[in-house]
Amino acid sequence: MREQIPRGTAAFASTTTADAQAAAPALAPAETVAETAASSRAAQYLLMAMSSLSGTTPEGDVLDAPVVAPVGPRATRPPSEPLDLPAAAALYATVAATGDPTALARLLAGRLRDTAPVEAAAAAAALQAMMPDHPGAVAALARLTRSSDPLARAIAQTTATAQTTATTATTPPTATTSPTPPTRSRTAVSTTVHGTFAMLGDTGSRWYIPGAPLHDHLEARVGRNLYDGPGFFTWSGQYSEPARRAAGDALVAWTSAATDAGTLDVVYAHSHGGTVALNAASVGQRIRVLVLMHAPAVERTPEEWAAIRRAVDRVIVLRTRFDLVVLADTLASRIRPPRSRTTFAQADLPHELIDPTQSEVEAPIDLFSHDYFLRVATWERDRLADRVRRQPISST
Repeated sequence: MREQIPRGTAAFASTTTADAQAAAPALAPAETVAETAASSRAAQYLLMAMSSLSGTTPEGDVLDAPVVAPVGPRATRPPSEPLDLPAAAALYATVAATGDPTALARLLAGRLRDTAPVEAAAAAAALQAMMPDHPGAVAALARLTRSSDPLARAIAQTTATAQTTATTATTPPTATTSPTPPTRSRTAVSTTVHGTFAMLGDTGSRWYIPGAPLHDHLEARVGRNLYDGPGFFTWSGQYSEPARRAAGDALVAWTSAATDAGTLDVVYAHSHGGTVALNAASVGQRIRVLVLMHAPAVERTPEEWAAIRRAVDRVIVLRTRFDLVVLADTLASRIRPPRSRTTFAQADLPHELIDPTQSEVEAPIDLFSHDYFLRVATWERDRLADRVRRQPISST
C-alpha cells in the first residue's frame, strides 16, 4: 500500500513530520509525506484563487478544493502573520463552508512564511492574483524567485513576471534564429524546444542541449535525426506572448536553415516551449510528431487551431495531474492574457494523452511535478520512446 495524496482538509492534518510518520508508518518517509501534503495545499491555493477570479469551479483534477466567491474591490488586505497548520486548517474549513474570499486571503497571507517553499510560492501566487500588490505576496514572490527549490522558483517566476508584464509596456521582440547557423540536412530533422526561463539564468535542467541525458536518450531510442550539432534551436525564454510568438517565427526560420525538407520530424517541447511549437505550426510549419511535455493549453482562435491541425500529423501530450507550474500559469493568465488551461480540448488539438495516475508514478509527489517527463527514468519506465516511434493506426 502506498501513501495517498491528502485532499481537502486532510492536507492540513499533519502538523509535524513526526505526526506524518505516525499517520503512515509503513508507507513513506515522513519528509515525503509532509512534502506531498504541502504540494496538495499549494495546488488547492491556486485552484481556489482561480475559482474566485473566474467565478467557476476549477477545471481538471480538483483536490476537493472549494469554490470561492469573487473578492470585492474594497476587500481589506490581511497582514502576513504566520499561521500554523491547525489555524490554517480552521480557516480552510471556513472557506470550504462559506466560499468566503476574505477567509481565503487570510489563509494565504498566513502561509507565506515559515512553510515549505512550494506552499509559500503557491500562496503568494494566489494572493497576488486575488489582491494585486499585496505587500506580503510581493515580498514572498521576490524572495522565492531566488529559491533553491526549482518548483517553488518556477511558480514564483511565473507569477511575478506575469504581474510585471501586465503593468509594463514592452516592445514585441523580433524573430531571430540561433546565433550559430545549424548544419543543413537533406532530410527532415527533429528538435527540442525548451520552456520559459531556461535561457534566463535558471540553473535547472538543461535537458534540451545536445549531450544532456534526456537528449541522448531521445536520440538513441527514438531517432538519430534529433539535431545535436552547433546552432541547435533556442529562444529567449521570456514569459510573454510576444516573445513566444517571435520564437514560433524563429523556429520556422531555424527549420528552413536546418533541412532541405522544410519539415520537422519529431518536436519535443516542454512547458511554454509547447506554445512556441504550436505557434510555428499555426503559421504553417509542418511537424510529423509533436510531443508536448507539461505544456499549458493557451487560448487560440478557431482559425489558428484549424491551421495547427493541418500542419501537425500527430500530437502526444504528456502531463501530470496537479502540475503546480501549469496551475500557476493558468492563474497568471487571468492577469496577463491570453488565457491558458491545464488541458487541451480534443476538438481543438486531437492528441494521445499520457496522464499517469497515482499508482503509475514512482511517488505521489510526482503528480505535482513540472519536470517528471524530463527524466530519463520516466521515459524508460513508461517506454515512452516506443510510444513516440509508433505510427498512428490510420497510417498503417
